Amino acid sequence: MQQVLFHIPVLKGTFPPDGIPIHGFGVMLFFTFIICVYVLARLAAKWGTNLPKDRVQDLVIVVFLGGLIGARVTYMIVEDKGWKQFLRIWEGGIVLYGGIITGMLAFLAFYHLFLKKAGVSLWRLADVAGPALALGIALGRVGCFLNGCCYGHVAPEQCPSVPFPLLTCPARDTVVDKQALQTPTGMTVHNSSEDMRSVVEHVEPGSAAERAGVRPGDRIVKVNGQPNGGVLVVVSEDPDAIKRATALATEQGATVADDSDTQSRRAKFVVEDPQKAGALKNKLNSDLLFRARVFDTDVFTDLINFWPRGHESLDLEVERNGQIVQLGAFTPRTLGLHPTQLYETVSMLLFTVFLISFHPFRRYDGQVFTLFIVGYAIHRFLNETLRNDTEIVGIPALNMTLSQNISILMLLFALGLEVARRVATRRLPRAENSTTSRKT
Repeated sequence: MQQVLFHIPVLKGTFPPDGIPIHGFGVMLFFTFIICVYVLARLAAKWGTNLPKDRVQDLVIVVFLGGLIGARVTYMIVEDKGWKQFLRIWEGGIVLYGGIITGMLAFLAFYHLFLKKAGVSLWRLADVAGPALALGIALGRVGCFLNGCCYGHVAPEQCPSVPFPLLTCPARDTVVDKQALQTPTGMTVHNSSEDMRSVVEHVEPGSAAERAGVRPGDRIVKVNGQPNGGVLVVVSEDPDAIKRATALATEQGATVADDSDTQSRRAKFVVEDPQKAGALKNKLNSDLLFRARVFDTDVFTDLINFWPRGHESLDLEVERNGQIVQLGAFTPRTLGLHPTQLYETVSMLLFTVFLISFHPFRRYDGQVFTLFIVGYAIHRFLNETLRNDTEIVGIPALNMTLSQNISILMLLFALGLEVARRVATRRLPRAENSTTSRKT
């Protein structure tokens, strides 16, 4: 998993602190596009589609963008995400079946608008699309692996598994928040009675935290090079109360941490000195009595709760028996999960080879594409049984995810297409039928 491959050290004010991040998911989408253009062009020329060379890239762009928009819209609807995040595609978050369906519609629209009058064979072009789509899915799932999304269940010890960097991995929502299988850092903490700073209660045996030297009783004084001061969050429906809180916090030397999504009713303040943080909390409570609520925590807990995307390691400095101890940086990891992303990559790579090899044996133009739908529907249905990031939808007794329901519909669609194409092929004149079935 590598959500951010590297940073371009420019515009650090807009993209703090290292500059523009280059995301692994976005890079793989780019490579998928380039490789699929090449494969589609080669197969289109070899399999006699009559597709003009100057239309290959246009076709891929239309299908790629149509599929990407459909996949993103489906994700936003299913996950009930805010539409302001729609364009942040480089962070992941797509439903592949939504992309396949809208990509097919974009393919048909482009064909009827531009390719049909050029004499392009629809069904031969559909045959080309089958292996190209399978290859695109294989490459795209590498992007999912780099992003950490589309992850599987916790794997038994004897099965292949991958432990992902926990703090930044989407699987954290499931293994920590929903299923409580592990803590986000490999240890539990409580707030000190003396100040707001976290004190370690328990350390998980064998965890990265234990290997880094974290011990029960350690008081966290620095986190990732930043003093572990107090964090105060003021929540109120009264904008004047928020303004008053900000003025008081600024007078006391606190740093105002903006929260752009909720700044009209919430403000966050960071106080480097925990003792001063306690005094500021008391002042805010007394001044804003009945007008606002004040919540306190420390920098460590706030950072864990709002972990920056792409960062993986945690570097702590603790106070132990009156002495300051610098611990080495460590990366908390999930329990071993089924790498369902890579399962699909391997499956689709093999399927791509199979579809290309099957082409000379097809009984009619379009059968390779039909076979792609059948094969992917079966694979996806089975792979979904190992996925741990999808909810059960539809009839509760069937216990199926959205993609499994769609897999069944796609399989029925493919079987219907098979019957329709066989009937249409039989109605062709004998000579044309023979040419269609043998042409490679």
